[in-house]
Amino acid sequence: MKSIYNFCIVTLLFASVLLQGCKKDKVTGASPDTFNTKEFTYNTATKQLSPEAELNGELSSPAGIKLIYCYLVRSNTTDSLIYIGTPTEDSRSNYKFSIPSSAYSTAKLTQVAGIKIMVKHLDNTSFEGFIKLTAFTPPLPKLENVPASLLPDGADKINITGKASSENGLKQIEIFDDYQGSFVLVNKIDLPNNDKTYNLNYAYTYRKNASNLKVIITDKFDLKAEAIINIPLKKFSLYKDLVMMANGTAAAPSASSFFFGETGGVTGTCNISGQEKRLDFVTYCSSTFVFTIYGPANTTTISKNYKCGTLIWEPSTTDLKATKFRALVPGTADADRIYAAYNSNSITDLEDTFFGSIAAPSSSTVKYDAATPAANAFNLTNAYLVWIKVPEADGTSTNQLLRAKEVTIGSAAAVSTIKFDILVSK
Repeated sequence: MKSIYNFCIVTLLFASVLLQGCKKDKVTGASPDTFNTKEFTYNTATKQLSPEAELNGELSSPAGIKLIYCYLVRSNTTDSLIYIGTPTEDSRSNYKFSIPSSAYSTAKLTQVAGIKIMVKHLDNTSFEGFIKLTAFTPPLPKLENVPASLLPDGADKINITGKASSENGLKQIEIFDDYQGSFVLVNKIDLPNNDKTYNLNYAYTYRKNASNLKVIITDKFDLKAEAIINIPLKKFSLYKDLVMMANGTAAAPSASSFFFGETGGVTGTCNISGQEKRLDFVTYCSSTFVFTIYGPANTTTISKNYKCGTLIWEPSTTDLKATKFRALVPGTADADRIYAAYNSNSITDLEDTFFGSIAAPSSSTVKYDAATPAANAFNLTNAYLVWIKVPEADGTSTNQLLRAKEVTIGSAAAVSTIKFDILVSK
């Protein structure tokens, strides 16, 4: 009985030794590894890391590194394996690694804590390291007080204003227009000092066919804000600083008594013959020094005073337009609105509806009267806008808006002049 007992003891001991010899993995224990890395931040807006472009570290291990497993650690979900690193044979003791951004590019990192590094050694022991990673969402830049719509002035300039700001610091401001159809760069303003605020005041020169402007600001994180400025199509042509002489004399014929709205051109007594059908209005000064603008059809009594040497102007009345005039006198809501629109350069068309309830032009003449403005009398101080309605051959009419700027009465009435700007409806 005793021998049987001893045999069993020996058998159990042998089995125990055999099982111990068959086990391949050693018990996991702490390894004296050294792990060097940096703390990283992740910009959720630009999806970029800092202070370096990729998460990285350096492991030194006396036991030798077989594999590293990198787990993304977030507070709102379970850890997920994103990368496995395998050192080459000559880097198993000292392994530098980087985790490519593609390994976590689709992951939401707003609540990221870091990357857990699980190291498996050649002797099957292990080590754990950690790369701290903090999400950072920078504030977006702002572009404020940019007008929604602007019009070119008489010199084809548009003054673009607004306030750009960014707590991150501004890097650049770009101006685009769409004169080619799609937006193209007009100019770029670099801000090398990363100003946090910038007051935009840029003079853009209008390019034909442009209907929109775009302003884009970019901060140092490449975050952007933009604004669109509409450029309404002007349905009129603007002719500036035109000078017309009154009827002139035989010895000094006028070279600029006749105005053609379709071109914004003027001509004189010696050249008007044959062009009467195109003529919109004429200028004249009476012997009593009253400077007057006439509708062509109303010039039958004064045409003999337009002379070119021994020749006089003798137009056919059937060729002449019955142009009508109305000086706009401030004091009514519509007249005041038109003056405000003119002076703010916000007129886009000269359709009849633009003039509101103001009665259509009905006078065949309009004169300069510095003292007493009226529907048929303009001045240079407050009643300086004249609505002109020109009948066309097809039965329609064209509106014009004249802005009187100077009237110079000569020592001889016939050489007096007027200087004006004029908008002619297209």
